[in-house]
Amino acid sequence: MLLCAVSVEAQPNKARVARPQKSAPPAKPSAASAPAASESSKPDATKPDTPAADNAPATSGNASVTSGDDLGAPPPKQTNETQGPRKSPLTPEPNEFPQGAPKPPPPAYDQLLSDIAALRSRVAAVTTTLFSSKLRVLVSVDGDDARIASLRVTLDDGVVYAAPENFGGGEPLVVYEHAVAPGHHMLGIEIERYDARNREYRTYQSSKFSVIVPESKHLESSFRIKDASDMAGDFPKGHDGEYDLRVRLRARVVD
Repeated sequence: MLLCAVSVEAQPNKARVARPQKSAPPAKPSAASAPAASESSKPDATKPDTPAADNAPATSGNASVTSGDDLGAPPPKQTNETQGPRKSPLTPEPNEFPQGAPKPPPPAYDQLLSDIAALRSRVAAVTTTLFSSKLRVLVSVDGDDARIASLRVTLDDGVVYAAPENFGGGEPLVVYEHAVAPGHHMLGIEIERYDARNREYRTYQSSKFSVIVPESKHLESSFRIKDASDMAGDFPKGHDGEYDLRVRLRARVVD
């Protein structure tokens, strides 16, 4: 072992010379690819020569479109001439609502009024047949200077008579006579009066009276209205006047 080590150290060091590396020869084209390259390089005689500008990407408006765009070209913008005025969304279309049948003519009001009058007559006849008790109401007005502006007679809070203009007279006037149910009823009278000497002096009066109509009897109720007021004659002269109003009701069985 020692002898080998000495012999190695005794040898002189030889410089190592770097050899230049040889470059790889160029790859030869394969037989499969060579015809394809030669065919692609040949010009096509059937296609005309086009300028280089034809190969530029197609444009529409201000937006460019590439062949790889999946959405395609945007729709062309409409001008004001083709679009027209913008309609409100609440404006219905011409054929939006169905065309219905023509409306029926209005009812004949004269015929309706005659039917109502006939029904009232039938109701009155039925009431007379059902109830044998009757009620008669009379009204008389007394007063030299008193004038009636309005007068209404009520039966159970329903108006059964309304006086016309210039109503009055000393003699009793029958204003209501009809069959009613026997028993308790409420008769009322509402009056508005004015003085013929001065219309500014007016009176308003409303009175109600309870009456009882016997079974199968005829009850006569008579209103007597008396106005002896001197307010319009005395107050303008001596500043002293008086209203004197009276409403009386007399009820009696006549048969």
